[in-house]
Amino acid sequence: MKPSPAVRASCWSAGHSSAVITLWLVLLALAELPGLAGGPRLGGGSLADPDVAANWWPVVAAPIAVLLSVPFSRLLLLVSAVFISVVTVATAAVLDTVSGSVTMSPRTGDAALLVVIPVSVQHLLFAFCRRREALAGGNDAARTVRIVASTAGHAALVSGGGVAASLAAVAVAGTAELMPLATAALVAVVVATVAALSLLPALTERVLASPKELPPQPPSRLTVGDLPRFVRPAAIAAGVLSLAAAAGYGALRVFSPMCAGCRPLAADLDVCGVTTMLIVLGLATLVAYRRPVVALATFVLNAVAVLAGLGLLALLVDPLPGWAPMVLVVALLVPANHLQVYLLHRLRSETLAGMSRRNTVAHACRRAWSASGGALLVTVVMWLVWGLTEHGDVREFALATAVVLVVDTAIVRFLLLPRLAVLGGRANWWRPVK
Repeated sequence: MKPSPAVRASCWSAGHSSAVITLWLVLLALAELPGLAGGPRLGGGSLADPDVAANWWPVVAAPIAVLLSVPFSRLLLLVSAVFISVVTVATAAVLDTVSGSVTMSPRTGDAALLVVIPVSVQHLLFAFCRRREALAGGNDAARTVRIVASTAGHAALVSGGGVAASLAAVAVAGTAELMPLATAALVAVVVATVAALSLLPALTERVLASPKELPPQPPSRLTVGDLPRFVRPAAIAAGVLSLAAAAGYGALRVFSPMCAGCRPLAADLDVCGVTTMLIVLGLATLVAYRRPVVALATFVLNAVAVLAGLGLLALLVDPLPGWAPMVLVVALLVPANHLQVYLLHRLRSETLAGMSRRNTVAHACRRAWSASGGALLVTVVMWLVWGLTEHGDVREFALATAVVLVVDTAIVRFLLLPRLAVLGGRANWWRPVK
């Protein structure tokens, strides 16, 4: 079978690492020239402006959080620092250029920053975990590069392409007020996806390529089997009931004020734009996996996650600022769907390997958590610290968003999605023609 464009791009980048890294640095310097020469800057500032530079602490904190969450190799700190920094600065440079034609506020730039870093961390950790597994399986360097490219590279293309298509549709079909936010998130996703297919393989091959074997991953001290039998069903029931209650309350708040001094969230929410984003994400999943059950599960679970997130936001933030609902939807769906694609990749590979449904869910979630858990840690820490360093409604919104992201990852992505995706077994998964 002919390799996909993602596989060919990743393999070529790994084989020409020096040229790819140099090209990225040159493009970064060229992109920064207009701003350094006095061109338009997002929010009227620059990276040298202390007020703007103070919001860039995640660039420094994220690589350290990656190292603490996945202590595979100390060289990972260097790779993550370079990759996240280049992607973030490149996103900011492109946003500076785009802001000359699309009016964007500084809050839009902050939202894009808090989207691009979690997405970059997810690409980074998934690729590194796949590389570790390939080396542990006895593959040589060339075979390892191809395995990582055919899995992590393909997943990056699927997740980035699907989210980018949905954001582009929202920017076109949504309201004028939503266009700047959708455009900023679209720029962040596109830059992160291109970097995951080119810069990340080059950095990994240049920095992490070593004849020394990677240290073995320490076994987990606590497994699900160690817990009493009643704990897991009780936790599942509590999670589902909590999600249903939050989604029901969110649905009521969207169309009903619920109190005398409140206003319905539909007044501040672009319902057409959100619906368009949900539909396009479902269609992108259908195109990628050729399975209607997975596409339908993606649409339904994303809709439930949005309603539950809005319900939690309305409970935790009072009064709710008008800009908060749409920012929450974008900040929730963009990294969540990247995580979902990586989890679906695991579920598909385990199902086609012949595992039972129960073992498929357990094994896929356990393997995906090694990367997704670190990404969740980075994301939640960023939102928490951003909330603690801000004040007023921004602080309340950031802290509430951290809670929403934890609920979405734990219940929607790792509890409900795997059980829906394995319905029908291996017969419903698309197999590539060899």
